[in-house]
Amino acid sequence: NAEFRQKEIFAMKDDSQIDPREVAAAKVDLNYIGLDGSIGCMVNGAGLAMASMDIIKLHGGSPANFLDVGGNASEEQVVEAFKILTSDKQVKAILVNIFGGIMKCDVIASGIVNATRQVG
Repeated sequence: NAEFRQKEIFAMKDDSQIDPREVAAAKVDLNYIGLDGSIGCMVNGAGLAMASMDIIKLHGGSPANFLDVGGNASEEQVVEAFKILTSDKQVKAILVNIFGGIMKCDVIASGIVNATRQVG
């Protein structure tokens, strides 16, 4: 959030020290944090992400990540999100939990369809 005000400090960032999935997500304006579970999560909004991870844990699962596509994601961002999720060898399933009041669900759906065509 402060990057635009502190360019010198942010210029010192060394991407080689950061999880490559986080770097890939940042390049396409997505928020990603890798975890150690087996259920990949794609959501919009931090609150929904946290609630989704809580539900996964409540039912005996373990989230593999925190991936927030936000409220204005493009189809291309959704495709990249799926590429990031499927690049994690620990991920056995993917949960998509999108609040339609924030994000257009048809964009998410098109992105998922295109991602499955590209990723396989």
